[in-house]
Amino acid sequence: MDAVLRCFQNGYFDFYLAEFLRFDSAPLGGNLQLKSIADDKLVQLVKCTLDLKAEYASHCTSGNFSPRLFELCNEQLKVLNRLSDGEAAWITGPLWISARQLLKISRYLDKQQSSFKGAHGKQRAKQRSKGDLEDEKFLEKCVRAIHTSFKLCLNDRNPNAQENKKWGVYFFTNLELAIYQQLHNADMIRNLVKVIESRTTELPTPEQALWAHKAQLVTYHHYMARYYGCYEMDYERGFVFAQKAWLASRKTHPGPQENAICGLLIPFAVLARRWYPDLAALDLIRPAVAEFYRPVVECLRNGDLLKYETWLTANEPTLLQRNLYVAMVAMRELVVLKLVKRTVELTGAGPIVPLHLMAAALVYSDTHRGPRNDNTSDVTSDDPTFLDRTECSLANLIAKGYIKGYLSHSNRALVLSKTNAFPKLVLGDCESVKY
Repeated sequence: MDAVLRCFQNGYFDFYLAEFLRFDSAPLGGNLQLKSIADDKLVQLVKCTLDLKAEYASHCTSGNFSPRLFELCNEQLKVLNRLSDGEAAWITGPLWISARQLLKISRYLDKQQSSFKGAHGKQRAKQRSKGDLEDEKFLEKCVRAIHTSFKLCLNDRNPNAQENKKWGVYFFTNLELAIYQQLHNADMIRNLVKVIESRTTELPTPEQALWAHKAQLVTYHHYMARYYGCYEMDYERGFVFAQKAWLASRKTHPGPQENAICGLLIPFAVLARRWYPDLAALDLIRPAVAEFYRPVVECLRNGDLLKYETWLTANEPTLLQRNLYVAMVAMRELVVLKLVKRTVELTGAGPIVPLHLMAAALVYSDTHRGPRNDNTSDVTSDDPTFLDRTECSLANLIAKGYIKGYLSHSNRALVLSKTNAFPKLVLGDCESVKY
């Protein structure tokens, strides 16, 4: 215990303090006279932590966590938050240890509570309303204490840059983003990212702050990629962060996070840079990801709309769960673009392409059946309504710079530029992304 007290007296974080704070480690040896500690907040921390360890040893050794364990761990973090006022950057270590274990307990208890409610849902008619604290999730209670730690780091005014607690901001950002994503709270994710963006000039870069914690750096870039690409539809920024996460992630013994990063990188690279993955190379290191996106890449290369729509429908639940459905719907436009290019090449129509040829190609690609001009088909290439839809699709491609040309509505034709009708869409050096 003397080693723990010296950490607070001299301002440093070491193994002994980390072990003391952990609820699942044995109490440190040595006699402790609480009367000899002058700081009341430190006395509260010691008492709370010893009670935390005792609760775990007496009620939680079988792998189950009790609500009492959560309350004690939550109190431990609150006391540490009060203790950190006026302390230097070293205190972010103890805060992070306490916050992480609080999150671990919260997740377990919420999962346990969810299972219980699922089994006894019919017995409870009362629905939860906002502000019902008795039915509040443990994660919601947990994030309040963690957010206090985040604010303490963010607002530290220590003039010594090396001693400023701002170095710890990204640790708590990762924890908060993990909680908000689990709670499906997009508004809180957006608010947190905006706070970070507004203070960029005051904060060290993630690479500077997390240079010794590579896993945390990968996690931060992963969350930022997910935010920009899945919530803001900013595929360029989403791609940049996903690429950083991918390049910093482990290449051997990959886990779920590496697969998730790769799963974001592929659609963002296609939408932002028009880079398609090398499926043969990807299959060697991420076979599950390669198999998932294989039909998509094939459709992007051959313009098969029916196959793409079939894949999109079959994988809709997965894409919604990963917040990628909107991105994959946006990618359909590139499948249409490929179909237009192939149609122009195969028909040899020259710079003036009759709209009914494009409509016929869209009908065939959408249905795998040729358009017909009798009553046996739901839609035909000469149907004015479908010609208008085709015109609308082409207008979108022209507006986004995918096609150089214009539409002649009176002549029902697509007039292409005689030079470079389909500008090269690949942006930058695709060699920098190694699948």
